[in-house]
Amino acid sequence: PHHLRSSNIEPPMEEFNKASKAHVLVVPYPAQGHINPMLQFAKRLASKGFKSSLATTVFISKSIPPLFAPLIQVRPISDGYDEGGFSQAESTPAYLSSLRANGSKTLARLVKALSE
Repeated sequence: PHHLRSSNIEPPMEEFNKASKAHVLVVPYPAQGHINPMLQFAKRLASKGFKSSLATTVFISKSIPPLFAPLIQVRPISDGYDEGGFSQAESTPAYLSSLRANGSKTLARLVKALSE
């Protein structure tokens, strides 16, 4: 249909300029198979002019090579198991509970810091 032509979905240049000043914080679920696709998504956003950050657990952030800097900033948040990640938890429910409690607090602090 004519309403789906690319000229109808491309934002005006002033909208793109606003978007290029936007900061996107990507927060993947901290498990195998979730990090890399979100890292690639953040990389794609950065290539389109968005400032991109990936928030992931302290433990996982240590394993992400600095190859993407300065395109993407990796921002650590705590899941409560900073030294060993999920394997440090005694059970999946214990990990998820800690992630919910600690991750929420540290993510809120990160969002506040990024907005200042």
